[in-house]
Amino acid sequence: MSEETNHTRRSALQSICSVAIAGLAGCTSIGSSDSARDPTETPTQTTTPTDTRTPERTATETSDAAQFVENPAAVHPTLVEETSVPADEVLLGFRLEDSSLPFTTEVYHAPDDAEVQATETYDTQDLSEVGLVPESPQALETVETDREDVHYGTTAVGEPLAVTLVARHDGETFDWSAWSRTGYPYDGHDESDPALGVDCYCGGDIYTAPGGGTWARVIQVTPTERVDPGTSVVLNWTSSRA
Repeated sequence: MSEETNHTRRSALQSICSVAIAGLAGCTSIGSSDSARDPTETPTQTTTPTDTRTPERTATETSDAAQFVENPAAVHPTLVEETSVPADEVLLGFRLEDSSLPFTTEVYHAPDDAEVQATETYDTQDLSEVGLVPESPQALETVETDREDVHYGTTAVGEPLAVTLVARHDGETFDWSAWSRTGYPYDGHDESDPALGVDCYCGGDIYTAPGGGTWARVIQVTPTERVDPGTSVVLNWTSSRA
């Protein structure tokens, strides 16, 4: 698969109800909260940008009037229909609801030696210069929906699936936050023994996308023994400008 994942996106965006993002959080496990923060970002690397960037959204698409649907339950049947799961593994779908942001979040398999929650920014959009993706970047397979696509991979119960989230765009540098996370059929909110360990595209943390560059963060999801092998799960993160 190519480095980029081009998506056919978004019907006309509707007015959003007021979004109260302050105080929302979620790290470590689906539905549990903790104070885990990003590790300190490494110094920015400088090199000449290439043309391997993702297309920018239009001014209308980047408007704060985006309507967030947070609907993993509605997306789940499409994921099940369009994919197959090995009988001894769990399929994990990553849906990044980023309608109000000027980029489409890309999802790659993380390098074997990547540190979970490592976050870096780069002055290039050339993934060969991005250390948080493998030397030969491999994007997750995707299933298209009428909104954000679902990126997916499989892993065994008890084994983490580590991925690198990537943001590339040509606009001005800006900050955003992933302020809500939901899942189906496993969500785990307020559970002391969650079905999924998530570490962590954390609610309440502020991330910075450099204009003309690349932002990357490593996260991982681990299905516990509460999840039956052969199961498909959709995880949804909703993001907006900070």
